Amino acid sequence: MEGKAKVFLIQACRGDGLDDGVEVDSADDSRECIFSPHHSVPVDTAVMYATAPGYGAFMHPLGSVFLQTFCTLLKEDANRNLELTRLMTRLSHRVAYTFQAKGRLLGGKKEMPCLLTRLTREVFPFAELGKGDGEAAGLSATSLLSADNVRTRSPSIS
Repeated sequence: MEGKAKVFLIQACRGDGLDDGVEVDSADDSRECIFSPHHSVPVDTAVMYATAPGYGAFMHPLGSVFLQTFCTLLKEDANRNLELTRLMTRLSHRVAYTFQAKGRLLGGKKEMPCLLTRLTREVFPFAELGKGDGEAAGLSATSLLSADNVRTRSPSIS
């Protein structure tokens, strides 16, 4: 896989904090940096976490809000041909603005995905060959799937 861009989606808690979804002034933030040089992201790699460092990620009995939203985005034709960072920005927006926890204990809490990237070029992982900017990327993830192997997915979270 040397020389190939790698993308990882990680659905996991990164702490036990709960996000109230309010905007705060972080100019006086004196917390220590949580990124270690010993655990850095390799070159030509993008890692999308379900939540920001220090916060919990929400799960639904029928699946992850983060991963279900990602799958829904890919089902929409306009999003399949997007460059990876633009697609992940749309994913972050949808999760942040359309999801809100319900219930007595977690009601109103939010989730905000976090993208770490060291990509050195544009990546079109889900573009169909011959369509738009994804054409220059060569082989795409969707071109590796045959219609016989693809299962239809119905959204489990609304």
